[in-house]
Amino acid sequence: MITQQAVPSFEALAAPMIAFNRIALGYTEKLVELNLSILRKQTDVALAGWREALAVKGPEQAKQYLAHQGEVVRDVVNSYVADAKVVAQLNQEVASDMRKVVEESFAKTAKQAA
Repeated sequence: MITQQAVPSFEALAAPMIAFNRIALGYTEKLVELNLSILRKQTDVALAGWREALAVKGPEQAKQYLAHQGEVVRDVVNSYVADAKVVAQLNQEVASDMRKVVEESFAKTAKQAA
């Protein structure tokens, strides 16, 4: 007859899956917040550019507007680079957290098997 100790509890079996789902949920929440932040920044840049374009009244203002657009593009590119670094960091954190869950799960399984 199989002893109760030989059969893992539901909680023990589900613990790694619950941990993975918590990690995935946290990651998804952070990515959604980052995407909303990016969308807000892009919207602000687009609306500001539109307003500036509508304010152009002559050739000199048009020249200034176009010169300023180069700065805007540079700022947008720098923002994308910073956002990409945030995503890379999040990916590293998730991979590390998942690895820890797997290692802990294997260690518990090995301990129980011994």
